[in-house]
Amino acid sequence: MAAPSNTNTAAQPISIPPLTVEEEDQITLARISVDERPLRRMIKKFHTYTTLSHTPIIPVQSGSSNPASIEDAREGFLLELAQFQLLMKKSVMICEAEARQVEEYQRERHVLDEEHETLKTQIEELKTALEHAQMLRRRKIEYDLVAEKVNTLPSREELESTIKSLENDMMAIRAEHDTQNRTILGHKTALESIISDISSLRFMGKEPETPAPSIPQSLRATPALEPDVRSAESSLASATAEAEVEAEVEVEDEDGEEEKDDKLLYETMSESQTVMSEGMIEEDDIEMGEVEEGPRDKNKKKSQRNEEMEEGEATDASSELSEPPDD
Repeated sequence: MAAPSNTNTAAQPISIPPLTVEEEDQITLARISVDERPLRRMIKKFHTYTTLSHTPIIPVQSGSSNPASIEDAREGFLLELAQFQLLMKKSVMICEAEARQVEEYQRERHVLDEEHETLKTQIEELKTALEHAQMLRRRKIEYDLVAEKVNTLPSREELESTIKSLENDMMAIRAEHDTQNRTILGHKTALESIISDISSLRFMGKEPETPAPSIPQSLRATPALEPDVRSAESSLASATAEAEVEAEVEVEDEDGEEEKDDKLLYETMSESQTVMSEGMIEEDDIEMGEVEEGPRDKNKKKSQRNEEMEEGEATDASSELSEPPDD
């Protein structure tokens, strides 16, 4: 039973799977890229040599093989084999050279990558250095401008002397200000004393010196303040207000004018003295409780005085008749 199984196995043909399209394309590309002619020539020479060197199983009717032809076939095969070996060595050398080129390329690529990183680092450092240099340049320009402005200013000694002179001027101004304040206060005190004296004099002028019993009761009433006295009071009040305003202005102003205060005080005193002199004159003419004589009373007294003169009496006054004629 084992024998039939072996017979069936030997009788079955070996099935070779067909190539796919991709495999056929790869084989075609390999044959195009790789030159197989030397290999084919070597295989052909090898088959020729083996055919001539071995006796065929089935004898050929032609004559026996010539030893010379066998030797030629052998030499041709060896020559093709040497050429193929040389070609293979050349291919190996080419592959090794390509491998070395690949390694060199990898080394160069690695070096270039390192140089690229180094250059990037250097570029960043140069950017930082450029920014720092630009900042230094801006600072230098600003320093030059400040130095130029400082050079235009006076020296430290001159500034100190100027400051000292200004401080001395300020001290002098303060002293003058204090002096003016004291002067203004003295003027104000004197003005107040003058005003009080004027008021006391006015009240003293209003007091009656002697009573007038012959005047009727209706006429003995105290008359109102005279217009001149009222005008004097108003002028004194206005002068006092103006003096106070001027005093305040002079206190606020550091460079006040003392002459203006003296002039104002002089005008106020002269005005008050004028008003007082006029008031005293009128008070002497018209005493307290008396009524001023009108024009009618004056004419009446004059007519009575003329009537009292006796006929034939001459007056002290001269007339046109008493004057001697001119020659």
